[in-house]
Amino acid sequence: MALSVSNHRLAPAIRFVSSPNIGGALQPKFLVIHYTASGEGFDTAAYFAKPAARASAHLVIRRDGTIIQCVPFNAVAWHAGKSRWTGADGRVYSNLNRNAVGIEIENWGPLKKTGDGWVSWSGQPVPDALAVEACHKFGRPDCGWELFTEVQIEAAFEAARAICAVYGIAEIVGHDDIAPGRKSDPGPAWDMETFRAGVLAANKRVA
Repeated sequence: MALSVSNHRLAPAIRFVSSPNIGGALQPKFLVIHYTASGEGFDTAAYFAKPAARASAHLVIRRDGTIIQCVPFNAVAWHAGKSRWTGADGRVYSNLNRNAVGIEIENWGPLKKTGDGWVSWSGQPVPDALAVEACHKFGRPDCGWELFTEVQIEAAFEAARAICAVYGIAEIVGHDDIAPGRKSDPGPAWDMETFRAGVLAANKRVA
């Protein structure tokens, strides 16, 4: 489904679950991809709606491809934390919340090998067909990783294409890029190079 942005929200018909965990006005320069480190039974958008969470992201994408918006794109969400990135403009940005749109994608992230296959950090079994063994680009962790679903990837692509087009964002990074050693998301199961190139190429064709 082709998506667009209207009044700083994805359209059409994207569910909005408002989070109180926001800052001031966003000056978007970057798009940051995360995984939720959670299973299907955990509602990340509902969690972000609680003040006690002290965290939020602009979008959550569930395993079935459903997109939920939690923060409008003109407001700061609390997803990047302690972070640092040198932009294409040569400027060093720190604490990227005020400069980045955040997308959380439902996924366990790192998995542990057991005699029967893979389990998440919580002990939830993950079938072999839904996992890949790989080393993180920064060297650790070297383990299993839950695969992202095709519908998640397509939903993230359409959302990113719309957001980057409207806000002139040309840099798409992972949480691990802006907080190396502290964060590992989205990890090696997410093909960032292909995703980034596809989003930017799609917007270049339209322009």
